Amino acid sequence: MIVITGPQGTAEEQGELAEIAGLHGAALVGEHNIKWASVVALYRIPGWERCPLALADVAMADALDIPTHDLTG
Repeated sequence: MIVITGPQGTAEEQGELAEIAGLHGAALVGEHNIKWASVVALYRIPGWERCPLALADVAMADALDIPTHDLTG
């Protein structure tokens, strides 16, 4: 499973994240009961580093040695 994270502090950011997830066939970390053992990659959209939820997602992926990939505009 591929998951995606990014800024999600506003409804607009949440909508953008959901749209990008759909385009990439990725699940949203925050909206699913993610079984991290089944995650093979975490995508990050720009601005993820300023969102506490996204920082936690990235920390979890790092702790589990899950590869992370930055998506660019």
